[in-house]
Amino acid sequence: MQTTLWDETLGAASARTGVPGAQAVVMQDGAVLWTGAYGSADVQARTPVTDDTLFCLASVGKLLLAAFTLRRAEKGLLDVDTPVASAIGAEIPGTELVTVRMLLAHTGGYPEVYESPAIRRIMPPEKPGEVTDYDPNRPFTWSMLAPGYQTPVTPGEHWAYSNGGYILLTEVLARLSGGPAELMAAWAEFVASVDGLDPDDALLTPERSESARSRLARGYHRQQDAPYADAYGAHPAAGIPTDLYGLPFGDGLFAGTALGVARFLDGLFVRGAILAEPTLEQMTETTTPAAADGPAEPGLDTYGLGTFAMPEPYGAWQGNTGTYGGFSAVAAARRTDGVTLVVLTNGMTDDVQPARQIWRELAATCTA
Repeated sequence: MQTTLWDETLGAASARTGVPGAQAVVMQDGAVLWTGAYGSADVQARTPVTDDTLFCLASVGKLLLAAFTLRRAEKGLLDVDTPVASAIGAEIPGTELVTVRMLLAHTGGYPEVYESPAIRRIMPPEKPGEVTDYDPNRPFTWSMLAPGYQTPVTPGEHWAYSNGGYILLTEVLARLSGGPAELMAAWAEFVASVDGLDPDDALLTPERSESARSRLARGYHRQQDAPYADAYGAHPAAGIPTDLYGLPFGDGLFAGTALGVARFLDGLFVRGAILAEPTLEQMTETTTPAAADGPAEPGLDTYGLGTFAMPEPYGAWQGNTGTYGGFSAVAAARRTDGVTLVVLTNGMTDDVQPARQIWRELAATCTA
């Protein structure tokens, strides 16, 4: 049976990567064909991964946020080609030139905010021996991140991956919505409109709630040939680490399950139930100018608005990937036959996304 093959593939591929745990879903044309779970959500507590376990979605959340933004534009609540200064003023440089479309497409030109000394001081250490003022229990705010923005370089003229662009986008959306609480309410209304998703089920959530904490896997990070270690072991958090997901981190706003992500992508790319076709075409078309420093990373040279065509050998897949905080994720749909495949893991490495390795092996079994 196909489901047996998928179970065996998930188990073998996950074991090869060594990830503590993984979760996967295959859908086709609105129907869930298979769900799979592997390993541990919490190694020390020996908590198994289940279909209900939440994972940090990292940059896969950019796709969700882009679709939400474009739905707001369809409703006339924002103009993607108006400079963001209309919503945010002149708090940071370049807002009179940068548009929402540029932020969605990574062409805003802002240097990476996480490389700014002002932001590095408050984020988790990236290298052994690095000392910062990071506190996983201290809530982050837009005002804490805003000092990291520098003058954008030739906005709209080249592509350069920008986490800061999506953080700024989220602040713009919050201002236009009336504030962070209103933005979260608008997201809940939006996700409730997707078949199979209910905000109360938290299959996709930006909320760092107590109920989310009880379902959230722990993230594990491996450096080079070392074993996986708790990504937040050096900085224990009383709850969910405040940089893992949620506001103001629009670059990685959501946690979720593989089923939640799959239902969203199925509604978006396969059934066309989230955005009108002209808007979806804008989202998925290749809008990427030349990369700032030579060719873009393979696949990302097809980046549209929050999503890219993945350079896989098993057909034309549209989606996104992500890694952060000990988690990795790959989510994509193949519009030619309506198949959606999502893989989430609570393990990441410095050089390879474990979720992508597992996703590729599963994708090979999902041939048309």
